[in-house]
Amino acid sequence: MSDSSYSSDESGRGPSKKSRATKKKILYKQKFKTEWLKNKDFSSWLREYPKDPYKAMCSFCDTTIQVDTSVLQRHSASKKNQTQAKSMSKQQPISKLFQTSKILAEEEKVKYAGFTLVAFMAEHKIPYASMDHLSDLLIDAFPDSNIAQNVKMKHTKLQVVINNVLGDSEKADLCADLESQKFSVLIDESTEISFIKTVCVVVRYYDPKRGRVVSQILGSH
Repeated sequence: MSDSSYSSDESGRGPSKKSRATKKKILYKQKFKTEWLKNKDFSSWLREYPKDPYKAMCSFCDTTIQVDTSVLQRHSASKKNQTQAKSMSKQQPISKLFQTSKILAEEEKVKYAGFTLVAFMAEHKIPYASMDHLSDLLIDAFPDSNIAQNVKMKHTKLQVVINNVLGDSEKADLCADLESQKFSVLIDESTEISFIKTVCVVVRYYDPKRGRVVSQILGSH
Protein backbone atom coordinates (compact mmCIF):
# COMPACT_ATOMS: atom_id res chain seq x y z
CA MET A 1 0.00 0.00 0.00
CA SER A 2 1.40 3.45 -0.97
CA ASP A 3 2.00 6.29 1.48
CA SER A 4 -0.71 8.35 -0.24
CA SER A 5 -3.32 6.17 1.39
CA TYR A 6 -2.41 7.54 4.82
CA SER A 7 -4.42 10.40 6.41
CA SER A 8 -3.12 13.92 6.51
CA ASP A 9 -2.09 13.44 10.14
CA GLU A 10 0.12 10.51 9.26
CA SER A 11 1.61 12.16 6.14
CA GLY A 12 3.09 14.97 8.21
CA ARG A 13 0.87 17.71 6.80
CA GLY A 14 -0.17 18.91 10.29
CA PRO A 15 -3.20 18.20 12.49
CA SER A 16 -6.56 17.46 10.98
CA LYS A 17 -9.40 20.02 10.87
CA LYS A 18 -11.11 18.23 13.73
CA SER A 19 -8.07 18.36 16.00
CA ARG A 20 -7.47 22.03 15.13
CA ALA A 21 -10.92 23.01 16.45
CA THR A 22 -10.51 25.16 19.52
CA LYS A 23 -12.17 23.78 22.60
CA LYS A 24 -14.54 26.32 24.16
CA LYS A 25 -14.30 26.84 27.91
CA ILE A 26 -17.51 25.75 29.63
CA LEU A 27 -18.90 28.36 32.10
CA TYR A 28 -20.96 27.04 34.95
CA LYS A 29 -23.63 29.29 36.45
CA GLN A 30 -23.53 29.74 40.19
CA LYS A 31 -26.63 29.61 42.32
CA PHE A 32 -27.38 31.93 45.22
CA LYS A 33 -25.81 30.83 48.50
CA THR A 34 -27.58 31.63 51.75
CA GLU A 35 -24.22 31.76 53.52
CA TRP A 36 -23.56 35.06 51.69
CA LEU A 37 -26.27 36.64 53.84
CA LYS A 38 -23.97 36.17 56.85
CA ASN A 39 -21.03 37.84 55.11
CA LYS A 40 -20.39 41.23 56.71
CA ASP A 41 -19.69 42.78 53.29
CA PHE A 42 -23.01 41.60 51.82
CA SER A 43 -25.44 41.07 54.72
CA SER A 44 -26.72 44.66 54.88
CA TRP A 45 -27.85 44.85 51.24
CA LEU A 46 -27.83 41.38 49.63
CA ARG A 47 -31.17 39.61 49.15
CA GLU A 48 -32.33 36.52 47.25
CA TYR A 49 -34.03 37.05 43.91
CA PRO A 50 -37.22 34.93 44.07
CA LYS A 51 -37.68 34.69 40.30
CA ASP A 52 -34.21 33.40 39.44
CA PRO A 53 -31.85 31.36 41.66
CA TYR A 54 -28.89 32.53 39.55
CA LYS A 55 -29.45 36.18 40.44
CA ALA A 56 -29.45 38.31 43.58
CA MET A 57 -30.95 41.63 44.63
CA CYS A 58 -29.51 44.76 46.21
CA SER A 59 -31.98 46.23 48.69
CA PHE A 60 -30.11 49.56 48.67
CA CYS A 61 -30.04 50.11 44.90
CA ASP A 62 -33.14 48.03 44.04
CA THR A 63 -31.27 46.25 41.23
CA THR A 64 -30.62 42.62 40.23
CA ILE A 65 -27.09 41.24 40.17
CA GLN A 66 -25.52 38.17 38.57
CA VAL A 67 -24.65 35.65 41.26
CA ASP A 68 -20.88 35.50 41.44
CA THR A 69 -18.54 36.29 44.32
CA SER A 70 -16.42 38.70 42.30
CA VAL A 71 -19.51 40.49 40.96
CA LEU A 72 -20.93 40.86 44.46
CA GLN A 73 -17.64 42.24 45.74
CA ARG A 74 -17.48 44.81 42.93
CA HIS A 75 -21.06 45.90 43.59
CA SER A 76 -20.42 46.20 47.33
CA ALA A 77 -17.45 48.49 46.67
CA SER A 78 -19.23 50.55 43.99
CA LYS A 79 -19.85 54.25 44.59
CA LYS A 80 -23.61 53.88 44.14
CA ASN A 81 -23.85 51.15 46.77
CA GLN A 82 -21.65 53.06 49.22
CA THR A 83 -23.79 56.19 48.84
CA GLN A 84 -27.01 54.26 49.39
CA ALA A 85 -25.51 52.50 52.42
CA LYS A 86 -24.67 55.83 54.09
CA SER A 87 -28.16 57.12 53.38
CA MET A 88 -29.82 54.01 54.83
CA SER A 89 -27.65 54.11 57.96
CA LYS A 90 -29.08 57.54 58.83
CA GLN A 91 -32.67 56.28 58.68
CA GLN A 92 -34.33 54.87 61.80
CA PRO A 93 -35.60 51.29 61.57
CA ILE A 94 -39.36 50.79 61.51
CA SER A 95 -39.30 49.03 64.87
CA LYS A 96 -37.63 52.04 66.48
CA LEU A 97 -40.19 54.39 64.95
CA PHE A 98 -43.04 52.33 66.39
CA GLN A 99 -41.31 52.30 69.76
CA THR A 100 -40.88 56.08 69.67
CA SER A 101 -44.52 56.64 68.72
CA LYS A 102 -45.61 54.36 71.57
CA ILE A 103 -43.55 56.37 74.06
CA LEU A 104 -45.02 59.62 72.75
CA ALA A 105 -48.54 58.19 73.05
CA GLU A 106 -47.89 57.26 76.69
CA GLU A 107 -46.55 60.75 77.41
CA GLU A 108 -49.67 62.32 75.90
CA LYS A 109 -51.87 60.14 78.12
CA VAL A 110 -49.91 61.22 81.20
CA LYS A 111 -50.29 64.89 80.22
CA TYR A 112 -54.02 64.45 79.65
CA ALA A 113 -54.43 62.80 83.06
CA GLY A 114 -52.54 65.66 84.71
CA PHE A 115 -54.65 68.34 83.01
CA THR A 116 -57.83 66.46 83.94
CA LEU A 117 -56.84 66.52 87.61
CA VAL A 118 -56.00 70.22 87.41
CA ALA A 119 -59.34 71.03 85.79
CA PHE A 120 -61.16 69.01 88.47
CA MET A 121 -59.36 70.87 91.27
CA ALA A 122 -60.10 74.25 89.71
CA GLU A 123 -63.74 73.51 88.90
CA HIS A 124 -64.59 72.33 92.43
CA LYS A 125 -62.38 74.94 94.14
CA ILE A 126 -60.42 72.29 96.02
CA PRO A 127 -57.43 73.64 98.03
CA TYR A 128 -54.15 73.31 96.12
CA ALA A 129 -52.39 71.65 99.07
CA SER A 130 -54.61 68.58 98.76
CA MET A 131 -52.93 67.73 95.44
CA ASP A 132 -49.78 66.71 97.34
CA HIS A 133 -51.74 63.89 98.97
CA LEU A 134 -53.91 63.06 95.95
CA SER A 135 -50.96 62.35 93.63
CA ASP A 136 -49.45 59.92 96.16
CA LEU A 137 -52.86 58.32 96.66
CA LEU A 138 -53.20 57.63 92.92
CA ILE A 139 -49.82 55.87 92.86
CA ASP A 140 -50.84 53.59 95.75
CA ALA A 141 -54.35 53.00 94.41
CA PHE A 142 -53.29 52.10 90.85
CA PRO A 143 -49.89 50.32 91.09
CA ASP A 144 -50.41 48.60 87.72
CA SER A 145 -51.10 51.86 85.85
CA ASN A 146 -48.14 53.49 84.13
CA ILE A 147 -50.15 56.68 83.73
CA ALA A 148 -50.89 56.99 87.46
CA GLN A 149 -47.27 56.24 88.31
CA ASN A 150 -45.99 58.97 85.99
CA VAL A 151 -48.40 61.80 86.85
CA LYS A 152 -46.09 64.13 88.75
CA MET A 153 -48.40 66.79 90.14
CA LYS A 154 -47.92 68.71 93.39
CA HIS A 155 -49.52 71.95 94.58
CA THR A 156 -46.80 74.17 93.09
CA LYS A 157 -47.14 72.68 89.61
CA LEU A 158 -50.92 72.71 89.98
CA GLN A 159 -50.89 76.47 90.57
CA VAL A 160 -48.60 77.10 87.60
CA VAL A 161 -50.79 75.04 85.24
CA ILE A 162 -53.97 76.78 86.41
CA ASN A 163 -52.49 80.27 85.99
CA ASN A 164 -50.53 79.78 82.76
CA VAL A 165 -52.44 77.06 80.90
CA LEU A 166 -56.05 76.77 82.03
CA GLY A 167 -56.25 80.47 82.85
CA ASP A 168 -55.13 81.57 79.38
CA SER A 169 -57.45 79.05 77.72
CA GLU A 170 -60.47 80.15 79.80
CA LYS A 171 -59.71 83.81 79.11
CA ALA A 172 -59.54 83.16 75.36
CA ASP A 173 -62.92 81.38 75.48
CA LEU A 174 -64.40 84.23 77.53
CA CYS A 175 -63.20 86.87 75.06
CA ALA A 176 -64.70 84.83 72.22
CA ASP A 177 -68.08 84.79 74.01
CA LEU A 178 -67.96 88.55 74.67
CA GLU A 179 -67.46 89.25 70.97
CA SER A 180 -70.97 87.96 70.24
CA GLN A 181 -72.78 88.92 73.47
CA LYS A 182 -73.60 92.18 75.21
CA PHE A 183 -71.92 92.47 78.61
CA SER A 184 -71.40 94.79 81.55
CA VAL A 185 -68.15 95.45 83.40
CA LEU A 186 -67.73 95.50 87.17
CA ILE A 187 -64.50 96.81 88.70
CA ASP A 188 -63.59 95.98 92.28
CA GLU A 189 -60.72 97.80 93.96
CA SER A 190 -59.39 96.61 97.28
CA THR A 191 -56.30 96.76 99.48
CA GLU A 192 -54.75 93.57 100.80
CA ILE A 193 -53.50 93.12 104.34
CA SER A 194 -50.01 93.87 103.05
CA PHE A 195 -51.25 97.28 101.83
CA ILE A 196 -51.04 96.23 98.16
CA LYS A 197 -53.86 97.63 96.05
CA THR A 198 -55.54 95.20 93.66
CA VAL A 199 -58.06 95.67 90.89
CA CYS A 200 -60.38 92.88 89.75
CA VAL A 201 -62.35 93.16 86.50
CA VAL A 202 -65.57 91.13 86.32
CA VAL A 203 -67.89 90.84 83.32
CA ARG A 204 -71.56 89.87 83.38
CA TYR A 205 -73.18 88.48 80.26
CA TYR A 206 -75.65 85.91 79.00
CA ASP A 207 -73.97 82.57 78.37
CA PRO A 208 -75.92 80.65 75.69
CA LYS A 209 -74.13 77.42 76.64
CA ARG A 210 -75.43 77.58 80.20
CA GLY A 211 -78.67 79.36 79.34
CA ARG A 212 -78.30 82.02 82.03
CA VAL A 213 -76.50 85.23 83.02
CA VAL A 214 -73.06 84.57 84.49
CA SER A 215 -70.27 86.60 86.09
CA GLN A 216 -66.69 85.84 85.09
CA ILE A 217 -63.36 87.34 86.14
CA LEU A 218 -61.71 88.88 83.11
CA GLY A 219 -58.49 89.81 84.86
CA SER A 220 -56.87 91.20 87.98
CA HIS A 221 -53.88 93.35 88.77
